[in-house]
Amino acid sequence: MNWRVLLFIPAIALGIGAFLVINNRAPAPASINDERLLVPVRVTEVTLKPVPVSVTGYGRVEPVRTWEGISQVDGRITETTDGLAVGGFVSEGEVILRVDPRDYEIARDRAIANLAIAEAQLAELDAQEENTAEQLELESQIEEVVQADVDRRSTLVERGSTAIASLEQAQRDLISQKRRVLDLENALALFPVQRSSAEATLASRRVDLEEAERQLANTQIIAPFNGRILEENASEGVYIRPGDRLLTIAAIEAVEVIAEIQPAAMSEALMLLLPDAADVIERFNPFEGDAAISALNAAGIEATVILSQGGEHRYPAKVVRLDGSVDNATGTLGIVVQVHNAGTPDAATRRPPLTNGTFVSVLFHGTTNEPLARVPRSTLIEEQDGAYVYVVDIDTRLARQDVTVAGRSAGDIVLSSGLENGDMLVLSPPEPAILGAFLAPVANDEEAAHQ
Repeated sequence: MNWRVLLFIPAIALGIGAFLVINNRAPAPASINDERLLVPVRVTEVTLKPVPVSVTGYGRVEPVRTWEGISQVDGRITETTDGLAVGGFVSEGEVILRVDPRDYEIARDRAIANLAIAEAQLAELDAQEENTAEQLELESQIEEVVQADVDRRSTLVERGSTAIASLEQAQRDLISQKRRVLDLENALALFPVQRSSAEATLASRRVDLEEAERQLANTQIIAPFNGRILEENASEGVYIRPGDRLLTIAAIEAVEVIAEIQPAAMSEALMLLLPDAADVIERFNPFEGDAAISALNAAGIEATVILSQGGEHRYPAKVVRLDGSVDNATGTLGIVVQVHNAGTPDAATRRPPLTNGTFVSVLFHGTTNEPLARVPRSTLIEEQDGAYVYVVDIDTRLARQDVTVAGRSAGDIVLSSGLENGDMLVLSPPEPAILGAFLAPVANDEEAAHQ
C-alpha cells in the first residue's frame, strides 16, 4: 500500500467542506428589477422638425464678364489714368489712356471741309437746275412769239403784201429759237443724273467724316464698366499700333463660381425638399438645365459662397444656370452661381473681396416643409425587407421600430415615418441586442443638441 496517497485525503475533504459552506451562504436569485440586470444604453429624445438640407460644391471665382482694350489706331500714348496697373480699379466712363490725337484731328477737319464742298456743289446744282428751268420757260415763250411771226409773214406772203425773203428770215429765227429750247430741255434732263452723282459724293463725304470722327474717338480708351485691371500692357510714351492688346478688365459688379457637385447628392437633397416632384428631380441633369434650375427654385434652395481666408466669410449667391457638362474624371456637375457686389472690399463687415481665381466652397441649402426625424447613420439598420431602429419602449425595454427612410442630410438619415415626438432612440444598442431586455437609458447631451 502506497501511504503517499493518504496524504491528499485531508486536503480534498477540506475543499469539499469549504465549497458547501460558501454555497450555503450564496444569496437568493435576484429579482427582475435588480439594477445589476439593467443594460446601460445611450439614448436621445426624438424631435420632429423641419430638417435643413445642404449640398456642398467647390470651384473658383471667375468674372461674369471681361473686356479687352485693343488699339484701333496708331500713335504715341500721351496720357494714362492714375493707378494704371494690374489689380487697379477703373470706373465706368473713365478715360484710361489717350493717344496723340493731332493726326486724327487733321483728318477730321479735312473730312469736314470735303463735306462742305460736296454740300455746296449739290446746292449749286439745285440752283442751276432752277435757273435752267426758268430760262427754258422764257425761251419757250420766245419760240411762241417767233412762231406767231412766221405764221403772220406766211399770210402776208400769200396775199403778196411782203417779200418772201422776210418770211425766210423769220423761219430761220424760229429754227434757231427751237434749237435753244431743245438745248435747255436736254440740259434740264441731265440734272437728275447730276444730282444723283452729287448726292452720292455727299454721302461719301459724310462717311469719311464719320470714319475720321470714329478714329479720333479711338485715340481714347474708355472703361465700359466698373472693373479691376487683370492685364496691362500700356504706359505713357509707348508707341502703339492697331491690334495691340493694351489691357484687360474684369467687371466687379458680380462674380460667378462654377460649383462642382455630385448630381446624386443634389437629387437626394431635392427628394427631401420636393417629395412629390420625382419627375422634376429625375430631370436634374446637364441636358435639361432649365428643368433643373426650376427644381432648385421650387425647392427653395439658396446658395452661399464661403471663403476661408482669415476666418470664414459668407456671400449670398444666386443660382443662374448649369455648366452643361459632367466631368469625366470626377462625375461632378457644375452649377453656376453669381455673387453681386463682392469684387471690392466691404469695410463695414471687414469682408475681403472675392478675387478672380480664389478657391471657394458653395453651400446649396434649404429646409424641408414637413417636420421629419433626423437620426445618426449608425442607428439605422437596413435589411432586404425594410429598415428599423432600436427604441426604448414604455416599459424601459429594448424594442425595434420599423422606419421609412426619406433621404440623407449632412451625413445623417432623415426618416419620413416610424418615429414620433418624444420617442427615445437608442444610439448604442447592446450586444447582443435582445428585444425585451431591460435598459438603463443614459441621455446623450451631444446627440440631443444635434436633434
